[in-house]
Amino acid sequence: MSKEENKKILFSHKGKFIWKFIISIILNVLLLVIPIYYSNLIDAITETNFNNAYFFSIIFGILTISYRFIEYFNQKIYFWLYLSLYKSYMNLGINKTFNNSLYSLSRFSLSEYSNILSEDFEMISDYYSTLVIRIVEILEFIYIIIYFFFINTLIGIITLVSSMIVIFILFYFNKFISLVNTERKIRNDKRISLFQEIFLSVKTIKGFNILKVIKKRLNTIVDDYIKWHTKLNMNRFNLRETTLGIVDFFKILSLIIGIKLIMDGNMTLGTITIIYSYYTKLSELFTSIIILSESLNNKKVSEIRVTKLFQYANNHEVDQDNNNDVLGNINFNNILYGNKMSPLLNEVNFSITKNSLTILSGSTKSCEGIIDLLLRYNREHSGKILIDNIDINDYSRENISNIMGFIMEYPTFFNTSIRDNLLIFDSNFENIVNICKELEIDEYIMSLPNGYETILNSDASNINNDVRYLLAFARIFLRKSKIILINNILDHVSRPVHKQIFDMLIKLKNEHTIIVVSRNIDILKNNNVDKIIFFAYGKVIGEGNHKDLIKNNQEYHKLLKKM
Repeated sequence: MSKEENKKILFSHKGKFIWKFIISIILNVLLLVIPIYYSNLIDAITETNFNNAYFFSIIFGILTISYRFIEYFNQKIYFWLYLSLYKSYMNLGINKTFNNSLYSLSRFSLSEYSNILSEDFEMISDYYSTLVIRIVEILEFIYIIIYFFFINTLIGIITLVSSMIVIFILFYFNKFISLVNTERKIRNDKRISLFQEIFLSVKTIKGFNILKVIKKRLNTIVDDYIKWHTKLNMNRFNLRETTLGIVDFFKILSLIIGIKLIMDGNMTLGTITIIYSYYTKLSELFTSIIILSESLNNKKVSEIRVTKLFQYANNHEVDQDNNNDVLGNINFNNILYGNKMSPLLNEVNFSITKNSLTILSGSTKSCEGIIDLLLRYNREHSGKILIDNIDINDYSRENISNIMGFIMEYPTFFNTSIRDNLLIFDSNFENIVNICKELEIDEYIMSLPNGYETILNSDASNINNDVRYLLAFARIFLRKSKIILINNILDHVSRPVHKQIFDMLIKLKNEHTIIVVSRNIDILKNNNVDKIIFFAYGKVIGEGNHKDLIKNNQEYHKLLKKM
């Protein structure tokens, strides 16, 4: 996350920060004033001036109740600011996720990514939410030091010296705590990652009866995490107790000096109570400094992790609205993609005309590379991809999403109802029902106990497999995509649905550009296919219809023999 992006988020919440600052000032002023009125109350009682004692007790009571009332609003404003900041950082993180390539995202484990969007953004939000009151507390600290000098120079010097010692200790040992915290976070990512692995691999663990081995691995990772977690918390505890012990020592010393001054008639009993109250307040302030330093450490560690997510994100987003009149012509010009030493696409050139049905066949990885580039999952190393003679990178992400409709080999869904999954693509439920009827899956859906309210697994494994793929088609129809990309799905459905889907594609090609990744002989031989583009060794080694390729291309002929 850049400084400019962070400043933009913080500035957008300036009103909430101002409210937090005002309430914090009022709250801390009350905390400083209350001991003074309590001191006056003690002095009035000592002097048997009970009228003043009643007066000061009433003021003391009003201020104390006011403090409790304002503290309530202080907490409300804190959570208002904190939640608002967290949502802003989280939304920025989500945007960065989708501006990253799949290659960049592959550097993250699921647990690491989850922790960034939850824990790390929470840490950053908490730091800035509490920073305001910490700044006010620094002003409070300065006031207390000045006040001590005002009542007695020696007590002021003792308080200042003790404070400097404590601050030095805090900042000196803070860097060690930061290093330990970084190590703890790394272990925490590993721990959560293994929990996720276990959940996703229950079938494998049961099938091979390897629970003991997995538990041994789990215990090793958890023990390592607990070691660093314990080390972190013990370091925090030792630092806090050491600093508070120093404050307590100098508090006792100041009270002894105060007693001597009372004996000499140079201080009242009420002033002693102020010294005690303010020293207690200093202890709280140093605890706040510890919390602030920990929060700062957490923020720094979190920012390092967040930077990993942000640094490769493409921040350039064009505003052109190019998809309104897209025809669907596609050109790949000298495309180099994948590992440069062994590329998936090596100086690839081909063209696909609008309103046609094209089959990509041969090398599966090369074919899938074409799909990745069209969907802008990753970027090419060199060359240009053109849609209607416009560079694909000049289309906004929203435009690409509107232009391209796709079905992956193993489609995924959101863990919500069939209805809600499709409402994402069209808010008109009547349209959804009509599409499902057209795809001949409405009757099946209605036969489910909860109909369209049936909750889908993320892979839709809890419904009929054919319906799963037809639901994926429903999303394309609802989006009305001009270019339709289909990655190797026809071998995963039953013969009747295979025919149903291919018949639909033949109809759709009159108004859509359709690209299908497949090595299915029946599809390759079909006379309705306009072009087959055949890949091997990262290159296009054949283009044309089935008859031409079988006659003139040896590699294509070899492929068919293997099938």
